[in-house]
Amino acid sequence: MAQLTRYERPTLQPISNLRRDMDRIFNELIPFSWRLDESEARMNMWSPRTDMMETNDEYIVEVDLPGMNKKDITINVQDNLLSIEGERKEEVTEEHNGYLRNERSFGTFKRAFSLPVSVVEEKVKAAFKNGVLTVNIPKAEKGKRKKVTID
Repeated sequence: MAQLTRYERPTLQPISNLRRDMDRIFNELIPFSWRLDESEARMNMWSPRTDMMETNDEYIVEVDLPGMNKKDITINVQDNLLSIEGERKEEVTEEHNGYLRNERSFGTFKRAFSLPVSVVEEKVKAAFKNGVLTVNIPKAEKGKRKKVTID
């Protein structure tokens, strides 16, 4: 006769540990673009939200950087790679009355984007207004779309 045994739900602890270890490995390899765990929101590295658009004449990259000053942001274009990096400094106050939760990220960030070969690196322009960095990257003539009419 078969014996009844109590079913015990398998623990997810080994999977959680593996995920945390894999996150740590990827954070060391690519710290500016890998983050799955919300509890890591206060790490020293953070990744600002970015929108990328394309028009017929240029590529436009918009980066949300609220609370930052333009002097704390560095933009480089080299070898078809656009890199944006900076640091948001935490305002340290001794008084923490009223905080229930603090989710704002502080520390350094770095974002890098591969650009198509067909851009004019020398004419890249950037503007910073209301916490949004806008980078305009003009297309080279050979990279622009051309409408072809059918004969």
